[in-house]
Amino acid sequence: MSAPSEDGDDRVVEEIYDALDAGAPERAYAAARIALTRSPDDPVLHFLAGTALLDLDQPEDAAAALARAVTLDPEDAEFRAMHAQALFAACAFGRARAEAERAVAIDQASADGRYVRAMVLEREGRQDEADREYREASRLAPDRLTMPTRMTRDAFEEAVARAAAILPREFRDRLDEVGVVVEEVPPEAILLEENPALDPELLGLFVGTALPERTFASAGVEPPPRILLFQRNLERIASDRAELEREIARTLHHELAHYLGFAEDQMADLDLD
Repeated sequence: MSAPSEDGDDRVVEEIYDALDAGAPERAYAAARIALTRSPDDPVLHFLAGTALLDLDQPEDAAAALARAVTLDPEDAEFRAMHAQALFAACAFGRARAEAERAVAIDQASADGRYVRAMVLEREGRQDEADREYREASRLAPDRLTMPTRMTRDAFEEAVARAAAILPREFRDRLDEVGVVVEEVPPEAILLEENPALDPELLGLFVGTALPERTFASAGVEPPPRILLFQRNLERIASDRAELEREIARTLHHELAHYLGFAEDQMADLDLD
């Protein structure tokens, strides 16, 4: 990554990095914004602001900040790889792939560029190519990026059945009311139904009307409720088969809780946040 400009405040940049490393993106972003008033053309500050915004789940704003960093320093592979990550998170998949490929063209060792490219290839159904990129990204940055844990579709669905069998009784008794569907990745149409768009890396999704809101009259006209489980996203976060099975069970439990009317902020009581 490019060094801070001579006019930049090295100490402030270090403090922003420290805040990001400490999991305090709000503090990092606030510091970056203040620093940018003094050094509006410092690409590192735009990069750090964009990184903080991405950590704050604001991918569109992150992409804008990171695009500015790329404009100011177009030969920095790290800027481009992070910009690709933000574009992917904002569901701009074609642009994400193009930016990831530019990052790798600048630096063949851009692990993050390769990883984003792999995620886009995966969405395109080009699994063998995606896995080659995942494997190379993992080789380049084994402490941060791991190879997804793969299962066949049959094995994955068997794992879903095992997960259903160990649900708490009050959840298990309701599972027959909800269809459980395994998808490769979240369909773009579903992601873009919301504004802002849903996270393309989400693990599962409850679709339909929650049980407490359903009425006898609505039951006949509304589509049946469904739980979608996204196999490739779940595989990507698991370091081994046992962890993947735990994540499948946790995600199924989480989405079934939504069907039963639990809000996101109530998931901590179920150990599902």
